[in-house]
Amino acid sequence: MLRIVLFVVALGMIAFTGACQSKKSQNDQEALAGIEELHRRDIAASKARDYETLLSLWTDNGVLLLPGRKPIVGKEALKAYTDEQTEISRTYKITKYEHRWEEIKVIGDWAFEWGFYEAEAEMIKGGEIIRDQGKLLRILRKQKDGSWKAARAISQNDQPAAEE
Repeated sequence: MLRIVLFVVALGMIAFTGACQSKKSQNDQEALAGIEELHRRDIAASKARDYETLLSLWTDNGVLLLPGRKPIVGKEALKAYTDEQTEISRTYKITKYEHRWEEIKVIGDWAFEWGFYEAEAEMIKGGEIIRDQGKLLRILRKQKDGSWKAARAISQNDQPAAEE
């Protein structure tokens, strides 16, 4: 009789654990779908040089770390940066911009991801092709509406190291 009771309890625990894992899996699936939507919007806006949309993909206290620059901290500084990029982008058209994410981890309302980017642009005057590639690391934050935004990001281009 004791074995039957233990067996029933064990089955109940297995079912409960499976239900918890199923709920977690569903939450992870929803989070990953939301993060993929962020990726899609980021790439589309980058290709279109739509810096207003790119700015909207950041949290109000976002931090962007770029090589050779002081940290860009907060929405106002991010807007100044996007305004600067708007002016620069008038000299070229983007012909390629892609991300390849190697890892995306979701931890509640936060996520981190790292991967690579490749970009290519054609200069409007002269037609010169400029290529860039590098590494990305981002920390994302889920918003109250369920969307995801970048809270912190580091970008490092793969320029050849300076000779010593």
